[in-house]
Amino acid sequence: MFGQGGANGDLMPFELARNRNTEWVKTGGPMLLIAYLSVILVFHAAFMAFVPFHTSWTVTHAAHFVVTSLYLHWIKGSPDFYEQGEMNALTTWEQIDSTTGLSMERRAMFLVPTLICYAACHFAHYDVHFVAANVLILAFEIIAKLPAMNGVRILGINRTAGIDDERKKK
Repeated sequence: MFGQGGANGDLMPFELARNRNTEWVKTGGPMLLIAYLSVILVFHAAFMAFVPFHTSWTVTHAAHFVVTSLYLHWIKGSPDFYEQGEMNALTTWEQIDSTTGLSMERRAMFLVPTLICYAACHFAHYDVHFVAANVLILAFEIIAKLPAMNGVRILGINRTAGIDDERKKK
């Protein structure tokens, strides 16, 4: 079980409302999207100083993939000391997915990588190597966010000992 909750072990909305991992999604609004895009553009400008323009979007896309994968799909639990480990088995994305529904912020987390991929392919003049790399990165980004992937630990990578073992038995 992941904590207190309903028949299938989901956390109650009250429990998730206290989670600092999901509060920023509910309260961010359009300013969160503007900040998100601004950070991406600042990093892209920094990458352009070191790599040619036609490859800079691919480097930006790869960096975006690494950072968001680590934050959204690798880190588990909650930074809140008082939550008693109720979310230790859930990644940040699983916590967001279980609380917000299809919010504007979640849509943006699907749309932004797609737009970065498009920009990377376009500015690389649709070179086969760049397109293949960017589409592969996009596939990993999108597949990891699908509801069917919640709780899935491929080859046991990033499993939580004791918690994911019990889920696997059921």
